[in-house]
Order: sequence, then structure tokens, then C-alpha cells
Amino acid sequence: MQFNDHWRKIVKTLIFAFLCTEMQTTYTHRDLAAKRGIGLAEMDAIAAPSGKDGFQLEMMAPHQASIRLLTLERDYFGKGHICSGALVAPSVVLTVTSCIFSQVKKSYYHPSELRVVLGSPQRFAHNEQALVFGVTHIHQPPKDLALAILMLDKDVPENLPYIQAIGLPIPGATSILNSEHHNLLQINTWGYDGDIRELHHLVTLNATHTSCHQHQSKSQRICVQPETSNYIRGRLYMDAGATLTERDRLLGLRSIDGAFEDVASHVEWILAQIGDGGNQNSSIWGILGFLVFTGYVITISRKSFST
Repeated sequence: MQFNDHWRKIVKTLIFAFLCTEMQTTYTHRDLAAKRGIGLAEMDAIAAPSGKDGFQLEMMAPHQASIRLLTLERDYFGKGHICSGALVAPSVVLTVTSCIFSQVKKSYYHPSELRVVLGSPQRFAHNEQALVFGVTHIHQPPKDLALAILMLDKDVPENLPYIQAIGLPIPGATSILNSEHHNLLQINTWGYDGDIRELHHLVTLNATHTSCHQHQSKSQRICVQPETSNYIRGRLYMDAGATLTERDRLLGLRSIDGAFEDVASHVEWILAQIGDGGNQNSSIWGILGFLVFTGYVITISRKSFST
């Protein structure tokens, strides 16, 4: 007995619906980057070292933070990475303001949407030394500054060799790059290769100071050139928030346009916000946020009962 046309249509519809539920949307790496608000088109690419299949893979930066979106991170470890940052105190991570702004929603992320991973050079591997932190509060800078402060939900344990806060410039001092003795500049970053595929490992690059081109920015900038004398294979798109350091001092964090925001010009504002950099400062913001939310719920409940 053969099905009539009506039943054939029903069966085809059911099969099609089943296949649709089994399929998942496939995004290219560029699409994913765009969904995370990463402006790859504005990032300068540099080449990889000759004679190597990839980039220099070393844990040279125990201060390095991976800032992630919780909604994407729930799919698998590492998917939510959107930016780099730097641990500068037991519960304080610095990054650039563009990292905490969603280009999709056109608004700043709420602290509860973010997670910070410390202690692992491998972006997609949750190894034993990696620690994951929540964010209780975000300090957004005044208009003439460009760095944001993330307050973590707990302090980083002391005496962990693979997670160490990096020093800030001395308050009131000009950029270390203004001296004649700066050397050993290093950039630490995750990012994308020439095919816009996420790099699995943290990359460490030596760099030299260069003059900046004219930028339409009120904040002070530092420009550097990665050492590329032997770089001829591959390409690298660096993260926003990539760290620029000299020895044990944080000099800059990479803006989305390629220059590095000068941390020295932000130090007084940073110290005024973070206090001693411990979790008690972060906890205060969490408690205040909870109290405000509780008051809001009570107010709405009273209005509902009164009507």
C-alpha cells in the first residue's frame, strides 16, 4: 500500500523538522569574533618566526588574564575568550575599555556576564594551575582615560608561581618609555592566525619602542614594533588587552586600533578605585549590588500587591 500525497507531505515535513533539530549553526572564526565584539579588521597582523610552525610558546606572563563571556564559555572551555588583561593586585585585573563593551548589544557587559581565567597559557585547556574567577564590579574610566578595572570575586592565593600580579608604574611618574634605559619590552597575547583561527597558546613577542602616528584619542598611547627581522611565516592578529611589559612592570594594554594605552597615565585613577587591591573592596561592590537588587525586587512586589 502506497502513501497518498497528503501523507507523503507529512512524512517529509517530519523528516525535515528532525534534521533541523539535529543540525547546529556553523560559524566561521571571523563570525564568532564579530559576535564577541572583536574588531579584527582594525588589528594589525604580524608575521611568525621563520623556521617554526607556529609562534613562541612560553609562559612568560604569570600576570596574563583571559577575559571571557560566560554564555559562550558554557559551551566549552576557551570559547568565551574575548580579550586579554593583566592581574595587578590580588583581586584586580586591568583591560581596555573596548573589551567590556558589546558591539552587538551596544552596551557595556554586566559583571555577571564575565569570567576571568588566570594561570594558563593554553586558552582551551583547563589545566591544574588554571583558576577561574567571577567579576563583582567593573570600574569604567573617565572619558579622558581608556582602561577598565575588573574586580574579582576572590583574591588570587599567595605564593603561586604561575599566577603573579605585575607591578604598576609609580604614581605621578611619566611613562617608563620616556627614559633612555628601557629595554626588554615584551608583548603577551592570544589572538588569531592569518586564517582567523584562534591560537591555542599564549604568544610572547619581543618589541621595540617606536613613535606613534596620529590617533584620535584623548588618552596617552605607546607604540611598539614587534621584532620581525626573522619573521616570514604566518600571520598573527593580537588581542585587544594584550599586555606590554618591561621586566616586572606593566607599561601598556593594547587598544583595538593597535597602539597600547599608557598605564602610567591611569595609575592615580586605578589606585583610587582599588584601595589595597584585595577582595574586601570587590566584596563591598557585590554587597551593594545585592542590596540595590533586593530593594528593587521589594519595590516591584509592593506595587504588584497594591494593584
